[in-house]
Amino acid sequence: KIVLQTVSQGSLDASKDLQKEFAIIEKKREELADYLCEDRKKMSLEDIFSTMKTFRELFLKALQ
Repeated sequence: KIVLQTVSQGSLDASKDLQKEFAIIEKKREELADYLCEDRKKMSLEDIFSTMKTFRELFLKALQ
């Protein structure tokens, strides 16, 4: 019973930590959407990563 309680508590703690990380990611996504003058509600993480990839590719091309 003690082992099960320990595992359960560990799972709850991990879940809470994960929820905090997701909240941080969501806040950063909203900040980046604002910075890029995009709609917070419509800009997904996929959109952000795609924009960053395109920017990187164009930046590297400009350096050449």
